[in-house]
Amino acid sequence: MVANTNPPVILHPADLAVQTRIRLPLPLVEGNRDYKAKQELLCRMDEILNVSGIERDFAAKLVADARDADQAPLSSRRAASVQTYARLALRCTIARILSNSSHRIFSVHLAESPLLQWFCGCDSLHIIRVPSKSSLQRMESEVPKDLLDVLNAKLLCRSAAIDGAGAPAFSLESAVDLSLIWMDSTCAKLDIHYPTDWTLLRDATRSIMRSIEVIRRHGLFHRMPEPKTFVTQMNRLSIAMSGSSRKGRGGDKLKQRKRTLRAMKKVAGKVRQHGQRYRDRLAKDWSETDLSKAQADVIIGRLEGIIEQLPAAIKQAHERIIGGRVVHNADKLLSLHEPHARVYVRGKAGADAEFGLQLLLSETAEGLIVDSHLVEGRVANDTELLMPAVARIRNALGTTAIQGVVTDRGFSSDANSQRLEDLGIADGTLPRRPAEMEAFLAEAQNRELHVRRAQTEARIGIFKANFLGNQLPTKGFEQQQRFVAWATLAHNCWVLARLPKTQRI
Repeated sequence: MVANTNPPVILHPADLAVQTRIRLPLPLVEGNRDYKAKQELLCRMDEILNVSGIERDFAAKLVADARDADQAPLSSRRAASVQTYARLALRCTIARILSNSSHRIFSVHLAESPLLQWFCGCDSLHIIRVPSKSSLQRMESEVPKDLLDVLNAKLLCRSAAIDGAGAPAFSLESAVDLSLIWMDSTCAKLDIHYPTDWTLLRDATRSIMRSIEVIRRHGLFHRMPEPKTFVTQMNRLSIAMSGSSRKGRGGDKLKQRKRTLRAMKKVAGKVRQHGQRYRDRLAKDWSETDLSKAQADVIIGRLEGIIEQLPAAIKQAHERIIGGRVVHNADKLLSLHEPHARVYVRGKAGADAEFGLQLLLSETAEGLIVDSHLVEGRVANDTELLMPAVARIRNALGTTAIQGVVTDRGFSSDANSQRLEDLGIADGTLPRRPAEMEAFLAEAQNRELHVRRAQTEARIGIFKANFLGNQLPTKGFEQQQRFVAWATLAHNCWVLARLPKTQRI
């Protein structure tokens, strides 16, 4: 096992946030063990958020941003208001992700739970005011990913620190070990349906016609048949295409599919033309409607995104169904609304292929996630992900972090082994060659490391199911990066709150 060579980080007294707000006492609840466990968890998380200083830093950053936006010094009342909002935003988002519920459901649950109100700071002697679902979403989406990465790095560094008396931070039994890291990659699924080629044409028709209906409802018209007629035509063709895909019904299924696709292409072409006309009309005459410029820009952007991708969707369906030619995974369009989605071939039972984004997770022995990276673009080979992850971790946590790295065979390469050796990092990657792997696992220390690697698979499952929600709930790569950063911060607060504490005498 690689020893922890990190020098002890001494906590300065100024790093210990002092909580001055008067808190209402929690209600006494007897006879419910699960409630008591949740109360203890949230109380411990409250302590960690205060002692670590990340809540104070988060509030200070928002106050600084507000000062820059106003271009003037803030009054004490305005600064206090921003600090209250920052505290509410941080705690509500962490609690919502921890509950693995939607903004709407969490808003209702927050309104009826004194425990959550206490944790989020909504408790009051008078009227209880909780954020609406839209406010919760705005709180989450306004925070830049870089700030979340900084907060998570500070939380990790504090968890590995000791105070002047030599005691670990957060009253832990032992400081967190950042010297040994386990890595693995997985697929973060996106909220898209199964990507068959012809369904993209149906999706485009529905999206464009819904946007046209919105434009017409707000007072702009262009000569065309009723928008719902195009949706009806495409739905009928979709039913015919689905029927021609089934086996055992007789007839020439391939000819029927080709004939149906040609009809779908004609409808999609007309839909695209109408979408272009309405887009141009709205861009020119939006002032004649009751829409604001921002609202009009949203509709125009939505139409442009679908109109620009529709030719590629038609060509892809033609190539595969009519031409009978293979389209490579790197060139496939899987979703009109999530064009950055990729095919992640896993070859596992029940998950031969998944559709989403490649996600690399790196964790400590305690289960804290030190790096969660969404890969943009193509699905990369794991060997390409190892050294950039090492660089990110050391940039965030210092050069003394990650003294050893453990991965499966997918990350192993001669080039990576040489780079790790040059950096002085112990190479625990499992060799690819059978003879080398046998010799590697013959050492008891290496066997222990890779027995522990099984827990990384479980960590990935916990993170995806309980914090990401099986599918990333946000749209767009930038928003998805931000949500993964939020989920990582919430996960690490949760893990730290469950680690054993020092028993006070």
